[in-house]
Amino acid sequence: MPNLGDLKAKIVQDLRRTNLTAEIADAIPDAIRDHETERFWFNDTAPQPYTITITPGGGAPGTGFPVNTGAQGDTYFLAPQGGWFQEFIKIDLVRAFQPGVWYTVKEDSWKKIEFLYSTLSNGQPSRWAWNNNYLRIYPLPSQAYPLRIFGHFRAPPLVNDIDKNIWTDQGRNLIRYTVLKRLYSYPIRDATQVANAEQAGLRALDYLRRETDRRSRSGRMQAYYG
Repeated sequence: MPNLGDLKAKIVQDLRRTNLTAEIADAIPDAIRDHETERFWFNDTAPQPYTITITPGGGAPGTGFPVNTGAQGDTYFLAPQGGWFQEFIKIDLVRAFQPGVWYTVKEDSWKKIEFLYSTLSNGQPSRWAWNNNYLRIYPLPSQAYPLRIFGHFRAPPLVNDIDKNIWTDQGRNLIRYTVLKRLYSYPIRDATQVANAEQAGLRALDYLRRETDRRSRSGRMQAYYG
């Protein structure tokens, strides 16, 4: 997989300039922010769900349940995982495992779960809510329950030249042309090259959208309901 250093080198080659090292480094995370809130096949957990195990425990209602990554409590911080995941942008689905079967946990609001905890309850997970990368489960788990969490995620930031993630790989050209557009706008101030980079970026974005659509198709015809 190409890394951050490879992406920087390609942008230098495109610019035919070697005096914008700092500007390139600053523009890459900005370009990623421009596009990471759009869902593509590579920033969706469908093939690789986020996993966590919740365990029995917790305090009395009103005392403040522990926030943790897999110990006791009702609220869990979804910590960066495996070098590929930084945080969720949107959670679509939570599945829990009880002996012999995976089942779907119902989505609810944070306030509704707070209300439900007016009476302490233990059992298998039945409801979940999510806020700012914190997952809240109701009721308190009566035993250890593995969870599989699916959704749209943000990749870890690129810091060192050896770092790599989905944006240096599948999204590489989109980020490359977005950075070029930014740099040609400022500090270079070349309107013609801005337009060229923008057109190249639109082609890269169109490809990623079409590929995402292709991968999401089921391959089965469905009935039309007019």
